[in-house]
Amino acid sequence: MEREKILQRFTQELERITAGIILDRIEQLERNGKWQISDFLDPHQQRTADRVLHSFPELKSVTWGGYPEAERCRLLLYPAERQAGTADVPLAVLEVDAGLWAEQLTHRDFLGAILGLGLRREKIGDILVSEQRKAQIIVHPEILPFLLSSWVAVGKHSVTIREITAAQLTPPPPLVKEIKTTVASLRLDAVASAGFAMSRSKLAPAIRANQVKLNWQSVTSASASVKAGDIISLAGRGRVEVAEVLGESKKGRIQLLLKKRV
Repeated sequence: MEREKILQRFTQELERITAGIILDRIEQLERNGKWQISDFLDPHQQRTADRVLHSFPELKSVTWGGYPEAERCRLLLYPAERQAGTADVPLAVLEVDAGLWAEQLTHRDFLGAILGLGLRREKIGDILVSEQRKAQIIVHPEILPFLLSSWVAVGKHSVTIREITAAQLTPPPPLVKEIKTTVASLRLDAVASAGFAMSRSKLAPAIRANQVKLNWQSVTSASASVKAGDIISLAGRGRVEVAEVLGESKKGRIQLLLKKRV
């Protein structure tokens, strides 16, 4: 395996880290023949893994996070002469209920409660919040017993937790708002300002505080370049996809079609 040659294709630190993890799994598979499974990967990490796997035609992979539209998924690696499917990707699912009197709880509240127990983010898949007090959470099976026995609250609210099956998952249908707008340039702050309906002056401190991500990676430069297909996320405000760059207006501004999940 030309490990260093493959790693040289990745210039960003997080991409190199992800590529290194995938290469470690491939080396283990080649060494002992056992199928390998990753922790949960975000969409950008999944794309990095795909780029690595292009160099290994003798391997196949399955990416699965519990339901077809899952954002965070685990990656199963296996020899090309074998067969595998989503059922071979080990997952566990929890339903968490904070009770009738819980205030409106968000994805951040449930995730923060789990991380507060000392667990790592890569052991946690998607978190599906419903009714502002309940959540279905997909996790690595190895942390399931700990969560069932140790997780007792989200903020000030006591919770009840039970294991459910993946078939019981009820992901909400994605609601997307299309935004046609114009920007002076394809700078991150300009596009994010249009997508989140915020002034660039208000976005600036959020960018400096690592609250803005471009393709699931933190970006601290407001002038970072954005292109069609990119995803911009802002903590607490959701995410915006740059669906299309439509050309220039008569006034020389760049016309965009953005899609914001609401």
